[in-house]
Amino acid sequence: MTQSILAVDDELHMLKLLERIIKEKTPYQIQITNNSLEVPKILEQKKFDLIITDLKMPGLDGMDLLRLIRDQGREEEVIIITAFGSLESAIEALSRGVFDYITKPFKKEQIIFTVDRVMRYQRSRREVARLAAIFETEPFRAAQGVFELEYANRLEKRHDGNQKEMAEKSGLSPERIAEILNRGGREV
Repeated sequence: MTQSILAVDDELHMLKLLERIIKEKTPYQIQITNNSLEVPKILEQKKFDLIITDLKMPGLDGMDLLRLIRDQGREEEVIIITAFGSLESAIEALSRGVFDYITKPFKKEQIIFTVDRVMRYQRSRREVARLAAIFETEPFRAAQGVFELEYANRLEKRHDGNQKEMAEKSGLSPERIAEILNRGGREV
């Protein structure tokens, strides 16, 4: 699943710059809007990993968008970018749970580095949730089946589907690995 970003800024040239940086320098998808009032509707239709927003905009400003995300319990992380940075606004943003607060002008490398940090964090958070769900599965036989499938899928990915390598490294027979992958981890 390709991770995605929503960028919100009333300055079209800043949006185009962010879009170009993300498209040229990262594997992530990006959607842009220069109208912050469109954001609630966009969020009804799609989930993002990250929202990059300007602090000062007409309509909903960056703090309003951060509040909206947190109040709705959404999982998007937020980076605020601003030319009007102050210690007070940075402290407020950080206390409300912004992932990062970047002042303009910024370096392209700073944006790429921060975006990559967010995306690694989001992947880790999903990973933890997926693994926690295995431990919540009952009865034990069902949890064992889910674990086996997760293990076999990761094994296959690590060894690029090389069955001989998979069997050698895991201690499972190629037939057992194929059985787990074919039944999808369900007890039959």
